[in-house]
Amino acid sequence: MSRKNKDIAGFQILNILAEVDGVFDASEGKVIIDYVSRNFPFGGNLESATEELSTTSEDDYPILLQKCAEDFYADSTEKERLELIDFAIKLIKADDKIDDQENLLLNKLYQYWDIL
Repeated sequence: MSRKNKDIAGFQILNILAEVDGVFDASEGKVIIDYVSRNFPFGGNLESATEELSTTSEDDYPILLQKCAEDFYADSTEKERLELIDFAIKLIKADDKIDDQENLLLNKLYQYWDIL
């Protein structure tokens, strides 16, 4: 598996958080669109990132999340990591209920990036 740049990794992290509860809510989609518009001002080729997400089983989301978190960390500043955490929090709150799986994966991001 090749290393992803931070923007692609961030896109996948947000999508995993949106999908992990089994329901992709439109309000979660809006948070992802906001992220994409800020991080891909000229558009980006998200086709392969989206394809990887669609072929990853839900059981493997934690593994993909860890890989994306490592790739994001390698290319990002602390400020950028905190900004992605803000997007992640907005996303899991977007449908007005925080699922246990969403909470678990968000906490994993804090652990991977050593954010207290």
